[in-house]
Amino acid sequence: MSVLPNEIEERILQRIDKPGWVATRGLVSEPDDPSAQHEYGMIEDIMKSLAHRGTVQLWRITLLDGGQSYLAAARPEIKLDKDLEQRGAWARAEKYVLEE
Repeated sequence: MSVLPNEIEERILQRIDKPGWVATRGLVSEPDDPSAQHEYGMIEDIMKSLAHRGTVQLWRITLLDGGQSYLAAARPEIKLDKDLEQRGAWARAEKYVLEE
């Protein structure tokens, strides 16, 4: 991955503007590539940093078909669990609790 951490942070902030949230999978260049694990980890670290600053609320999104799980960042006022439920999405969301 040749994208710098500050560029990833900028992309996260742009994407939470509309529709209000973004999952790690939406930011990884090749989501299904096994070598993308490092990229996922780096993006998660940046999301956690944003959450520590109060810029985003973190959620754990789990796909109902297959059970894959991804970290997601949302605008703090978004209730992602309710949003996905109301839209009949094929995923559920649970608030992610940051470790101190």
